[in-house]
Amino acid sequence: MRLPFVSIAAFRQSCSVNVLLTRRPTALCHQVGKVASKRSSFASKMSSAGNEERRTAATRGKHIRKKPRHYATSPEPSVITRDNSCDDWFHHFVQNDPLYLDYMTKEWGNDEHYQSDNQLFEKLSLEGAQAGLSWRTILYKRGAYRRAFQNFDIDKVASMTNSDIDKLLSTQSENSNELVVRHRGKLESVIHNAKIIQSLKTDGTISSLKEYLWSFVNHKPILNSWKSFKDIPSKSAESEEMSKQLKKLGFKFVGPTTMYAFLQSCGFVIDHPVGSRGWLDAEKRLKTREGGYQRR
Repeated sequence: MRLPFVSIAAFRQSCSVNVLLTRRPTALCHQVGKVASKRSSFASKMSSAGNEERRTAATRGKHIRKKPRHYATSPEPSVITRDNSCDDWFHHFVQNDPLYLDYMTKEWGNDEHYQSDNQLFEKLSLEGAQAGLSWRTILYKRGAYRRAFQNFDIDKVASMTNSDIDKLLSTQSENSNELVVRHRGKLESVIHNAKIIQSLKTDGTISSLKEYLWSFVNHKPILNSWKSFKDIPSKSAESEEMSKQLKKLGFKFVGPTTMYAFLQSCGFVIDHPVGSRGWLDAEKRLKTREGGYQRR
C-alpha cells in the first residue's frame, strides 16, 4: 500500500526535540542515535512514496526531474572546547526549567551532595524509580518520595511494611508532584533494598553503603574527557560490574544503565563535556580531593 504523501518538514516539526525529554541526561546521548535512525528510516520511506507519486503523474512519458530534498534536521551538538563557550550544554533538554536547571548546575556530577549512606540510598532509589520514565518527572516528585520514605533513612525504611505501600498507592492529590509514581514493584524495591543494606551492615559484609559503592571506582572519581554530550555512553564497565554484584546481593532495579546514571549523578564519574563549566569546576575540585581521582 502506498504511503500518503505528507510534508517531511511538518513531520519533523511534530517530532521535535521534546521526544528527548523523556530520557534522563545519562541516557540522552544513547537516545539521540535511536531518534536519528528512526527519522532517517521514515524520511527514506516518504521519499520513496513521493517519487512513486511523481512517476504515476507522468502519463505522457514526460520526464520529471528529481530534485534533491532538504530535510529539516535537529542541530548537531557542537564540539565543546576549553574556551568555556558551551557552559550550558544541557540546555537543549533542560529547556529553562528552573528546577531541572538548578539540579544540573549544582547537583549532577558533584559527589559533595552525596556523602552519607542515606543520601546515596535516596539516589539509588530515585534512579530505580526513574526507570522507563523521565528524570524530570522524578525530580519534581523528589519531595513526595522523601516524605513517603522518611527522608530515606535506611533503618526507618527497612521497618516499613506492605500496608505503607498500600497507603502510598491509594493516596490522592490534585497535584501529581505530591504523589510518588504508583508502581508497586518500584515502591516495594525501596523497602527491600533498605533491608538488604541493613542486613549487610549488621553481619559485617560491608562497613557502609558509601564505602561499598565507591569500591567500584577504586574510591576515586573518574573525570572523563568527552568532547560532546553525544559521546557520553549509557553504561560502562564499572556500572555493569556494580549492577552484577548488587543483583547477586538481592538488590532490585539496579540494571547497568540505571547504575551508570547513578554513578554520573553522584559524581563517581564526571561526564560534563570537556571545557564546560561543570567539567572545569570538577577538575578544580578534584585536584584538591584527598585520595585523588582518575582521569580518562
